[in-house]
Amino acid sequence: MRKEHVLLKSTSCVFSVTVLLAYVYILLDITLLTVPVSAETSESTKYLKDDIFFEIVEPESLRYTFRLRPAHEFGSSFVSQLSNVGLVISEPSQGCSSAINKLELRHNVVLIARGGCSFLSKCIHALREGALAVIIMDDNANNDDQYIDMMDDSTHRNCSIPATFLLGRDGYMIRRGLQTHGLHRAIINIPINVSQIPVQKLKRPPWVVW
Repeated sequence: MRKEHVLLKSTSCVFSVTVLLAYVYILLDITLLTVPVSAETSESTKYLKDDIFFEIVEPESLRYTFRLRPAHEFGSSFVSQLSNVGLVISEPSQGCSSAINKLELRHNVVLIARGGCSFLSKCIHALREGALAVIIMDDNANNDDQYIDMMDDSTHRNCSIPATFLLGRDGYMIRRGLQTHGLHRAIINIPINVSQIPVQKLKRPPWVVW
């Protein structure tokens, strides 16, 4: 009887442990299913949906994919990709007056620095010079993660070309890279479709994290 009692007691303990482990596994599964998506994942999903991207084709030293934030309340959308188009640095850099290099801006994308006038005014000046689109870089060269939502200036004007915001760090490195090679423009494709490409596989600039 004692042996049977010990056996029954052991069997009962094993059964209890098994049930307990099964319960723990169920709780773990439920926890994993209900854990919210990480900030990195949700942010990646957000910018892949809302932001646009372009790639530099030449010079080779700048051959990366860059992220842009479209303007709010002014500007237009890209109706098609601009392939092998020039990205020309505006002179003066802030683009608040008639450009010295206006002939180079025509039928190209213009890179303008923030400051001196409103975002909308920069876009309008670029439009008048015949630019196809405008990229406005932050005037803070150390800004490698803060995107600005560019608004209009309440002057009831509009700009009929695409206008986008670029991180200051990206803009600084692009300008410096072009100056190093003695170039006045880069060759780019804009916009590019990255929706089917995992973020980790994009050739992102090594100096920023997004």
